[in-house]
Amino acid sequence: MKVKTEQVERVAGPLKRDDWDFGDVPNQELIACCYWEYARESAFVRDLRERSWQHWKPLSLKDRWWDAPEDKGIRADLLKVQSIGYPAEVFLRGISCPPDDVLPDAPPLKPGEVRRVTGSFPKPWQKLTKEERAYRSHIGSDALAPFERGDSMDAKDIRAWIEARRAETNAANDRVRRENRQKTEEALCREGKLHFPTIQPSLHWASGKEVTVVGIQWARFTDGEIVKHFRGWVKLNRPANIPAPNAQGRKMRDWRVALNRLGTMRVLHVHTFADYHFPKAFKDHGEKQCYAARKGALKKFCELFPFLPKGEKPINWTTKGRPYQRP
Repeated sequence: MKVKTEQVERVAGPLKRDDWDFGDVPNQELIACCYWEYARESAFVRDLRERSWQHWKPLSLKDRWWDAPEDKGIRADLLKVQSIGYPAEVFLRGISCPPDDVLPDAPPLKPGEVRRVTGSFPKPWQKLTKEERAYRSHIGSDALAPFERGDSMDAKDIRAWIEARRAETNAANDRVRRENRQKTEEALCREGKLHFPTIQPSLHWASGKEVTVVGIQWARFTDGEIVKHFRGWVKLNRPANIPAPNAQGRKMRDWRVALNRLGTMRVLHVHTFADYHFPKAFKDHGEKQCYAARKGALKKFCELFPFLPKGEKPINWTTKGRPYQRP
């Protein structure tokens, strides 16, 4: 998905204090706020929000709007976003709702109630009601179990994966056989031209979750023996690209720093460092440090959203002070 420059400038809008000053965001909202605010920087996510709303808009007054044909393009892009796991729900909830409103089938409010989910994206996080911020701040991964049974959809996905890999292997081997009709199967195997790899019944998602098939000998081993063996299995099978998380990586300060870097990037997009409008809180760090913070925001942007189109930069990536810099 490619968004034109003028479209990007249009959706970015004027810079408000809520776009760069996150000092009042409480710790319990930091992680959700970070995902939300960085998602506001994605032209891909903003476009998906607009397409989702426009798809349902003409159907919103029909009796059976939920029976409308599915838009495969929207669904495919939603699956890309959902590949990061539960944090995606922070900004995906209400993606098909009208701006600051709810879908027609939403239950009526009771006296004193406030909607917890509306079509509020992409307004600033701090402009949301406290009820909606509290609801969106509950990221499902907070209650995740480190190990649990898969479900029937996991089994279906694993089977589809295995069948696709097997088809690729069979096609490659058939091609070798056609190109070597004068040789026997045994000779081709001996020469290493035929391959019959073991296809692991596992799927790894971008969120860091693995679903797999296991066998447990309940009748032959005690709970302690099974746990001991499983501990060894975990050490051998943890993906090399997913190191065990540590306490330092979970500190709230890391998320606050990420938000401050995002705020700095947004300010640099609108003001030069010498501009008297440039926030003193950022200016005190020095120009060099501000530009370093901007690069840190880009790194976090790519880290949080690995599903984005290759090369996509935050909407506020370019700077006013160096408008012709290389991206």
